[in-house]
Amino acid sequence: MKGFNWAGDLNGHKNPIIRKYYVPDATAIEKGEPVRFTQGTGIVVLSDTADLQDAILGVSLNEKAASDGTLWIEVSISPSAIYKYRAAKAYTLTGGSTTTAVDDSLLPDEADTFIGGAIQIVTCAADSSLIGRRVSITDYAATDGTLTLAETLTAALAAGDTIYICPGYMMDGFLGWDLSSDSMHPDFDTEGSSVLKLLYSNPDTMEMFFTFLPFEPNT
Repeated sequence: MKGFNWAGDLNGHKNPIIRKYYVPDATAIEKGEPVRFTQGTGIVVLSDTADLQDAILGVSLNEKAASDGTLWIEVSISPSAIYKYRAAKAYTLTGGSTTTAVDDSLLPDEADTFIGGAIQIVTCAADSSLIGRRVSITDYAATDGTLTLAETLTAALAAGDTIYICPGYMMDGFLGWDLSSDSMHPDFDTEGSSVLKLLYSNPDTMEMFFTFLPFEPNT
Protein backbone atom coordinates (compact mmCIF):
# COMPACT_ATOMS: atom_id res chain seq x y z
CA MET A 1 0.00 0.00 0.00
CA LYS A 2 1.29 3.45 -0.85
CA GLY A 3 1.91 6.28 1.58
CA PHE A 4 1.52 6.00 5.35
CA ASN A 5 -0.71 3.26 6.72
CA TRP A 6 -1.97 2.88 10.29
CA ALA A 7 0.00 0.15 12.08
CA GLY A 8 -0.72 0.70 15.76
CA ASP A 9 -0.78 3.30 18.49
CA LEU A 10 1.61 4.14 21.29
CA ASN A 11 -1.42 4.61 23.56
CA GLY A 12 -2.29 0.91 23.24
CA HIS A 13 -5.40 1.25 21.05
CA LYS A 14 -5.87 -1.77 18.82
CA ASN A 15 -7.85 0.18 16.22
CA PRO A 16 -7.27 3.58 14.63
CA ILE A 17 -9.04 6.61 16.04
CA ILE A 18 -11.02 7.90 13.06
CA ARG A 19 -13.03 11.05 12.44
CA LYS A 20 -14.84 12.35 9.37
CA TYR A 21 -13.77 15.78 8.11
CA TYR A 22 -15.17 18.14 5.52
CA VAL A 23 -12.98 18.51 2.43
CA PRO A 24 -13.54 21.00 -0.43
CA ASP A 25 -14.72 19.25 -3.58
CA ALA A 26 -11.86 20.70 -5.65
CA THR A 27 -9.23 19.16 -3.35
CA ALA A 28 -7.54 15.89 -4.30
CA ILE A 29 -6.34 13.65 -1.45
CA GLU A 30 -4.58 10.30 -1.69
CA LYS A 31 -5.20 7.40 0.66
CA GLY A 32 -2.22 7.30 3.04
CA GLU A 33 -1.53 11.02 2.65
CA PRO A 34 -0.79 13.15 5.75
CA VAL A 35 -3.18 16.13 5.84
CA ARG A 36 -4.00 19.18 7.92
CA PHE A 37 -7.23 21.03 8.75
CA THR A 38 -7.79 24.74 8.22
CA GLN A 39 -10.70 26.42 10.00
CA GLY A 40 -13.21 27.78 7.50
CA THR A 41 -11.81 25.62 4.70
CA GLY A 42 -11.61 22.02 5.87
CA ILE A 43 -9.05 19.38 4.98
CA VAL A 44 -6.13 20.75 2.96
CA VAL A 45 -2.94 19.25 1.55
CA LEU A 46 0.32 20.11 3.27
CA SER A 47 1.81 23.28 1.84
CA ASP A 48 5.31 23.10 3.37
CA THR A 49 6.47 19.54 2.77
CA ALA A 50 10.01 20.76 2.09
CA ASP A 51 10.45 21.81 5.72
CA LEU A 52 7.24 20.51 7.36
CA GLN A 53 6.19 23.82 8.86
CA ASP A 54 2.59 22.54 8.87
CA ALA A 55 1.43 20.63 11.93
CA ILE A 56 -0.17 17.38 10.71
CA LEU A 57 -3.73 16.48 11.73
CA GLY A 58 -3.47 12.85 10.68
CA VAL A 59 -3.51 10.55 7.67
CA SER A 60 -6.34 10.17 5.15
CA LEU A 61 -7.99 6.77 5.03
CA ASN A 62 -9.75 7.58 1.74
CA GLU A 63 -8.83 8.33 -1.86
CA LYS A 64 -10.46 11.50 -3.23
CA ALA A 65 -10.14 12.87 -6.75
CA ALA A 66 -10.57 16.58 -7.42
CA SER A 67 -14.16 17.61 -8.14
CA ASP A 68 -15.56 14.10 -7.67
CA GLY A 69 -18.45 15.26 -5.48
CA THR A 70 -16.95 13.86 -2.27
CA LEU A 71 -17.18 16.32 0.62
CA TRP A 72 -16.18 14.13 3.57
CA ILE A 73 -13.22 11.84 4.19
CA GLU A 74 -12.11 9.74 7.13
CA VAL A 75 -8.83 10.67 8.82
CA SER A 76 -6.77 8.74 11.38
CA ILE A 77 -6.25 11.44 14.00
CA SER A 78 -4.55 9.95 17.07
CA PRO A 79 -1.47 12.06 17.92
CA SER A 80 0.27 8.87 19.04
CA ALA A 81 -0.60 6.72 16.01
CA ILE A 82 2.14 4.67 14.37
CA TYR A 83 2.19 4.61 10.56
CA LYS A 84 3.92 2.01 8.41
CA TYR A 85 5.64 3.13 5.24
CA ARG A 86 7.32 0.81 2.73
CA ALA A 87 10.23 2.26 0.76
CA ALA A 88 8.85 3.48 -2.54
CA LYS A 89 10.74 6.69 -3.35
CA ALA A 90 13.56 6.21 -5.84
CA TYR A 91 16.83 8.00 -5.15
CA THR A 92 19.13 8.71 -8.09
CA LEU A 93 22.73 7.76 -7.40
CA THR A 94 25.58 10.17 -7.99
CA GLY A 95 28.09 7.32 -8.07
CA GLY A 96 28.76 3.78 -6.96
CA SER A 97 30.66 0.55 -7.51
CA THR A 98 30.17 -3.19 -6.97
CA THR A 99 30.34 -2.56 -3.19
CA THR A 100 28.92 0.95 -2.77
CA ALA A 101 25.94 3.14 -3.62
CA VAL A 102 26.50 6.91 -3.48
CA ASP A 103 23.90 9.66 -3.06
CA ASP A 104 25.74 12.87 -2.19
CA SER A 105 22.48 14.54 -1.10
CA LEU A 106 21.70 11.92 1.53
CA LEU A 107 20.91 13.21 5.03
CA PRO A 108 21.62 13.35 7.88
CA ASP A 109 25.27 14.19 7.29
CA GLU A 110 26.41 12.23 10.32
CA ALA A 111 28.72 9.22 9.98
CA ASP A 112 27.38 5.68 10.41
CA THR A 113 23.70 6.65 10.68
CA PHE A 114 22.54 4.34 7.86
CA ILE A 115 24.43 1.30 9.20
CA GLY A 116 22.08 -1.68 9.54
CA GLY A 117 19.75 -0.42 6.85
CA ALA A 118 19.32 -1.67 3.30
CA ILE A 119 18.97 -0.56 -0.30
CA GLN A 120 16.80 -2.12 -2.97
CA ILE A 121 17.97 -1.65 -6.54
CA VAL A 122 15.33 -0.06 -8.77
CA THR A 123 17.38 0.46 -11.93
CA CYS A 124 20.92 -0.58 -12.87
CA ALA A 125 22.25 0.26 -16.32
CA ALA A 126 25.12 -2.23 -16.08
CA ASP A 127 23.04 -5.28 -15.15
CA SER A 128 19.24 -5.37 -15.22
CA SER A 129 19.25 -8.69 -13.35
CA LEU A 130 20.13 -6.72 -10.21
CA ILE A 131 16.79 -4.93 -10.28
CA GLY A 132 14.84 -5.79 -7.14
CA ARG A 133 17.94 -6.98 -5.23
CA ARG A 134 17.96 -5.95 -1.58
CA VAL A 135 21.39 -5.43 -0.04
CA SER A 136 22.27 -4.57 3.56
CA ILE A 137 24.30 -1.47 4.44
CA THR A 138 27.41 -1.98 6.57
CA ASP A 139 28.81 1.56 6.61
CA TYR A 140 27.88 5.13 5.74
CA ALA A 141 30.24 8.01 4.94
CA ALA A 142 28.29 11.22 5.49
CA THR A 143 30.92 13.36 3.75
CA ASP A 144 29.87 12.16 0.31
CA GLY A 145 26.79 9.96 0.93
CA THR A 146 28.56 6.64 0.35
CA LEU A 147 26.63 3.56 1.48
CA THR A 148 28.90 0.52 1.80
CA LEU A 149 27.14 -2.72 0.86
CA ALA A 150 27.32 -6.06 2.65
CA GLU A 151 28.03 -7.98 -0.55
CA THR A 152 29.85 -7.54 -3.84
CA LEU A 153 27.43 -7.07 -6.72
CA THR A 154 27.90 -8.76 -10.08
CA ALA A 155 28.02 -5.33 -11.76
CA ALA A 156 28.82 -1.83 -10.57
CA LEU A 157 26.21 0.70 -9.55
CA ALA A 158 26.84 4.09 -11.13
CA ALA A 159 25.57 7.64 -11.40
CA GLY A 160 22.03 7.65 -12.77
CA ASP A 161 21.05 4.28 -11.30
CA THR A 162 18.23 4.38 -8.75
CA ILE A 163 17.57 2.70 -5.41
CA TYR A 164 15.10 2.56 -2.56
CA ILE A 165 16.58 3.13 0.91
CA CYS A 166 15.52 1.86 4.33
CA PRO A 167 17.37 3.11 7.43
CA GLY A 168 18.52 0.62 10.05
CA TYR A 169 18.91 0.38 13.81
CA MET A 170 21.30 3.34 14.00
CA MET A 171 18.47 5.71 12.99
CA ASP A 172 15.83 4.70 15.55
CA GLY A 173 14.08 7.76 16.99
CA PHE A 174 15.44 10.16 14.33
CA LEU A 175 13.50 13.41 14.00
CA GLY A 176 14.41 15.60 11.08
CA TRP A 177 13.48 14.31 7.63
CA ASP A 178 10.85 16.12 5.64
CA LEU A 179 8.25 14.77 3.22
CA SER A 180 8.36 14.47 -0.54
CA SER A 181 6.48 17.14 -2.50
CA ASP A 182 3.38 14.93 -2.76
CA SER A 183 3.51 14.15 1.01
CA MET A 184 3.52 10.41 0.33
CA HIS A 185 7.13 9.62 1.24
CA PRO A 186 9.78 10.63 3.76
CA ASP A 187 12.55 12.44 1.87
CA PHE A 188 16.04 11.30 2.92
CA ASP A 189 17.57 14.12 0.86
CA THR A 190 15.92 16.94 2.87
CA GLU A 191 16.04 17.95 6.50
CA GLY A 192 14.34 20.78 8.37
CA SER A 193 11.88 21.56 11.15
CA SER A 194 10.25 18.17 10.84
CA VAL A 195 7.32 16.69 12.73
CA LEU A 196 8.09 13.30 11.15
CA LYS A 197 9.76 10.89 13.59
CA LEU A 198 11.18 7.48 12.68
CA LEU A 199 10.39 5.07 15.50
CA TYR A 200 12.05 1.98 14.04
CA SER A 201 12.48 0.11 10.79
CA ASN A 202 12.64 -3.38 9.30
CA PRO A 203 15.22 -3.42 6.48
CA ASP A 204 14.35 -7.07 5.69
CA THR A 205 10.98 -5.87 4.40
CA MET A 206 12.08 -2.28 3.58
CA GLU A 207 9.42 -1.01 6.00
CA MET A 208 9.65 1.98 8.34
CA PHE A 209 7.38 3.04 11.20
CA PHE A 210 6.74 6.73 11.85
CA THR A 211 4.78 9.07 14.09
CA PHE A 212 3.74 12.64 13.31
CA LEU A 213 4.40 14.88 16.28
CA PRO A 214 1.32 17.01 17.12
CA PHE A 215 2.88 20.46 17.22
CA GLU A 216 3.82 23.30 14.91
CA PRO A 217 7.63 23.37 14.75
CA ASN A 218 9.56 26.58 15.20
CA THR A 219 10.86 28.19 12.03
